[in-house]
Amino acid sequence: MDSNTCQSRALRPQITDVYGFQVPTSIYYLHQGHTWAVPEDSGLVRVGMDAFSQRILGPVDEVKLPVIGRTYYQDHVCLTLHREGRRAAFEAPVDGIIESVNPQVQQRPGLIHDDPYGEGWLFSVKPTNLQQNLNNLFYGESNVTWIEQESQRLFYIMSTTLGSTLPMGGAILDDVCGHHPQLTWRRLVKEFFLTDLTKNWKKR
Repeated sequence: MDSNTCQSRALRPQITDVYGFQVPTSIYYLHQGHTWAVPEDSGLVRVGMDAFSQRILGPVDEVKLPVIGRTYYQDHVCLTLHREGRRAAFEAPVDGIIESVNPQVQQRPGLIHDDPYGEGWLFSVKPTNLQQNLNNLFYGESNVTWIEQESQRLFYIMSTTLGSTLPMGGAILDDVCGHHPQLTWRRLVKEFFLTDLTKNWKKR
């Protein structure tokens, strides 16, 4: 067992279920674009995707991670997920310099979907503005409240587009894009993941 695997397991948070979405209530800070950030004892910040994003998009074919040594900023696009020729861009949760990327997800992109809070982590950052960045993220019970709100928005989109109602048991089916192509990949990406358009981003 390698050190990355040990570390990812040690960082696993407490989880609450919200309409079938796993929501962390400890350790993990959530970005409104559905990435997460975990400050580590090493001083680095580990970054990944939340379970909400993965149940919406389903398993992806490819992930393009940021370049090691490059600086990215909170709310600026830092990575893309690809599935069947479609692309979804995601924003960085914190400012920082990319220290490492997870080679496992490059070889097996399905890990992001199957284990988003564990072995599906994406990269580590040396933060440059951490406290201010964390103040802009959700944490603890705020994560639950926010995912409840996001779920209600998703239910509304599904009901007005598909005429569907909340499924039995109150859980959203995994792989929303795959099961409901009428919702369109582009619409869901714009609605939930690109919440702060980067054309309005200004370098600090």
